[in-house]
Amino acid sequence: MMPFPIRHKSRKATTSRPALAIPNQLSEDDFHLPLGLHLLIAGTTGSGKTTLLANILLAFDEFLREGSVRLLAIDLKDGVSANAYAGFYTKITSTLPEAVNLLHETVELVKQRNGWLRSRHETEIRWSVQTPLIVMLIDEALQLYGATSPEQKKLQAQAQEALDTLLLTGRSAGIMVIAAVQDPRKEFFKSRDHYPERIALALNSKDEAKMALGDEAVSRGAAPWLISHSTPGRGWYYDDLKHEAIRFQVPPMQADEIHIMSGILKPFTHQQDKENQP
Repeated sequence: MMPFPIRHKSRKATTSRPALAIPNQLSEDDFHLPLGLHLLIAGTTGSGKTTLLANILLAFDEFLREGSVRLLAIDLKDGVSANAYAGFYTKITSTLPEAVNLLHETVELVKQRNGWLRSRHETEIRWSVQTPLIVMLIDEALQLYGATSPEQKKLQAQAQEALDTLLLTGRSAGIMVIAAVQDPRKEFFKSRDHYPERIALALNSKDEAKMALGDEAVSRGAAPWLISHSTPGRGWYYDDLKHEAIRFQVPPMQADEIHIMSGILKPFTHQQDKENQP
């Protein structure tokens, strides 16, 4: 087995963490999403989650080309959304059993990488072509909750347990979760604090904003319930580490642009490094 390079913990390494530059039409500057930190995105139907996710995917371009990042997708809406960006992903799952398998495989990778770190008294994997950052994007994560049949409940319980493991222990192993939801509910948002990075697009109420972003974000000015549905892609980004709320508007994405980039990236994302991949 190829040894895992490591990222030594230091103030310099933390402040220079690679980030995704996301265009912000409300500012002269992009806003930056730190790579490797779990990200939660909440927004009602029509709020522009698809537009935001497209901008985020495009920001991965350089990392995907060099092979230091691999994207995985769980899209339980028959894979419709994820397959529109198929070239960006190494693997797409569109059924609950497939999602459970992918989550379990990724948990095993976490155990493997963290075991390697413990044996060397180190704390964090260095992302590289050999040990890429694994980014798992879960579109409409609430579909991992709320089943009625015993069989589906069992599968969802397995998925939830594996996801919680990734959120709690995956960061040091180079695992990042991006979860998108439409409807802020208590059964999902009890794990909100495991997402240090949070985004809220248009929401229905101040209570929903607090549920999605937290009380502190709202007290610092985030007001997603005031966003009009006539401005999809507008929202608030809350950086829990910096305690900062940023208002943004991402640009609309053209389908042609996405298809072109998907085709360009496919040869890079579909290169198989089976020795180190889930």
